[in-house]
Amino acid sequence: MHNQTVGAVIMVGPGRASAQERLVDAALRASALDLLALLEAQGIEPIIVAGPDLGWLPEDAPITRDEDKGAFHFGRRLAELIERYALSPVIYFGAGSAPLLDRDLFDMLHGLLHRAEYVRDSGIPTHIALTNNLHSSDWVGISHAQDALRMIRRAERDNSLAWMLQENWDYDVRVLSGMRPVSSMDLDTPADLAIVRLHPRCPAHLRTALVDDPLLARVPVGRVVEIAAQDGARLALVGRVSPLAWQALSKKTQAWIRAFSEERGMVASERLARGEVRSLLLRMFELLGAEGFFAALAEVADAVIMDSRVLMAAAGHYPDAADRFASDLYMTDAIRDEWLRAFTEAAASAPIPVLLGGHGVVAGGLYALSDMVGERRAQM
Repeated sequence: MHNQTVGAVIMVGPGRASAQERLVDAALRASALDLLALLEAQGIEPIIVAGPDLGWLPEDAPITRDEDKGAFHFGRRLAELIERYALSPVIYFGAGSAPLLDRDLFDMLHGLLHRAEYVRDSGIPTHIALTNNLHSSDWVGISHAQDALRMIRRAERDNSLAWMLQENWDYDVRVLSGMRPVSSMDLDTPADLAIVRLHPRCPAHLRTALVDDPLLARVPVGRVVEIAAQDGARLALVGRVSPLAWQALSKKTQAWIRAFSEERGMVASERLARGEVRSLLLRMFELLGAEGFFAALAEVADAVIMDSRVLMAAAGHYPDAADRFASDLYMTDAIRDEWLRAFTEAAASAPIPVLLGGHGVVAGGLYALSDMVGERRAQM
């Protein structure tokens, strides 16, 4: 753009029907308002907010509203917005992709994109993409975005965009990973909300939306933090456990940690969509039964942090978001899938706290939990 600005696109999905889905949707909108305030304060323009229903946005917000029309395809929609508003460089955000984003990280993101786009001989490649996660991107900043439009149009979902730019296009893709959990926390499930609302840097709109919600009180985040802060505690991490997040938790505790990590990348690789997810722990679950499985975990751990989606997918019981979220919230009466209901009832009756969620609880959420454990230990 001729005036050397950096633009942004925030995409917000449609509202959903169940109470547990509405809880997440409300948090995504609150998080988007916090993000808007940060972007405005940092001089980002234009700011485009796109979605099927934008009536919740403040009337005086200094943004451009662009309502979805017709069938939605992520890549085609993003490319359309970049072309329509001549955005370059541009930063794409999902509505809940950056709940803990702060000025330090944003200054770095903004500065690198500006230099790549506008400053000759800056020592930075002209064509760069900056993201929080190469294999599962939640936000991506792109310089010379017009040159990436053909690749952007092909992206089925935002999670694959950074990887596609690296593998199939002439872009230097860099992961801004040194400032976690700021760069890695994402809001996808009720468990993510239960974690972020207790984090000391939870921003204003999001904190207000979540602070007194009775559904989130069902998620045992506080109990898990208290246990993890104890010397000699035994913790089990289950699912698509991030090695670096596991290391971050280990550094903040004096706990013994067992990690059962499998099927990382199952969504980005489309193994989930093809029904190819496999789990060794599922064999144990089937041999011992639901109650026996959690009893066995209780023999080796004082608390469990579990990405339950791997077991769901491997068992062939990967229901819709309403059922998955109900499981995270221990709303067993609301779960329609019989396998998942039995799984959740067994987790609820386990003799130790079990924090259920998606990939976030053993990735970005684990960094946030590490912060909270470290703060708790400092108070002891």
